[in-house]
Amino acid sequence: MPERNEGAPPPREAPDKVARAKAFCEELLRRLGGDVALDVKESAEAIGVSLTPRDGNGLELSGALVEAMRYLVNRVVNPRAEGRKWVNVDVGGFSEDGDPAVKAMAVRLAATAVKTGKVLAVSPISARERRQIHMALVGVEGVSTRSEGEGIFRQLLVVPGPADGPAPAKPKGA
Repeated sequence: MPERNEGAPPPREAPDKVARAKAFCEELLRRLGGDVALDVKESAEAIGVSLTPRDGNGLELSGALVEAMRYLVNRVVNPRAEGRKWVNVDVGGFSEDGDPAVKAMAVRLAATAVKTGKVLAVSPISARERRQIHMALVGVEGVSTRSEGEGIFRQLLVVPGPADGPAPAKPKGA
């Protein structure tokens, strides 16, 4: 399997990606029968899509629907690994900082990996939570992160050692 280029920084500005994200979300929600206002904004790191139900909206904006939308819009906006810019989808406002509990978990995982010297595998968590942990540990000395596997079997690894050094060798049969 080809290696993913997850370490490359996203483009600072990507108006075409912003336009595709907005158009895709609007059309998807329209086809689902939703009456939802979209607010889209771009930062240097990501594109944020905020969903606000209008009066009379008959579509429930559940966590499962929002997670599925997030997955689909990222596939549409980022068909290739090069130049990938993450699209966050939230209900009722932008969640710029992410979940503080996930950030706290990332710090604990990093400390444990450094203390024990062992690779920690975290699964199952959502793609969004994996990304939050990756981002929380960028630049943290003594650990690096990577994701392995596909689909529901994808897991996050917190690896002790220099963040810019080579990944430790996998044991045979692992």
